[in-house]
Amino acid sequence: MIDEKGRLFGKINIVDLIIVLVVAAALCFAMVKYVLPQSGSGKTEQKELVLFCHDTPQFTARQIENGAKVWDQSADVELGTVKSFELIPLYETLAGQDGKVHSVENDWLCSVRLVLDCEGVTDEHGITIDGTLYASGHTMTVFAGEAKMYLKVEEIR
Repeated sequence: MIDEKGRLFGKINIVDLIIVLVVAAALCFAMVKYVLPQSGSGKTEQKELVLFCHDTPQFTARQIENGAKVWDQSADVELGTVKSFELIPLYETLAGQDGKVHSVENDWLCSVRLVLDCEGVTDEHGITIDGTLYASGHTMTVFAGEAKMYLKVEEIR
């Protein structure tokens, strides 16, 4: 199939073919990314994005501050700023020495609910922020100031 001059079927140089394929792939990517209409293109609106984490170390949760910028690490998207947050005690069930079951507050973990001010384009699927679609249940690793947490989208309002 490849002759002594490195040509495929004696007609096409394999290196040239690879270069042509890479350039064609780059052009296709550019067309899809920049030329074709994007879903979620529409009017940008101010929204609140509510994020929730069931179990965050308390020392991490204490790093959250109102007004902190929130960044989605995996999508490299700045989601917005912290409007408010709530640290919710996390309880665990333990058997006591008396043989009874007791609900005890976990002194290491808590739940966190963040309410963000954000700007995006909403549609029937959720909100698109900087080209990334977010909907209820979307999980992500975010930075809120100096706190890094694994959160889910709870609500868009």
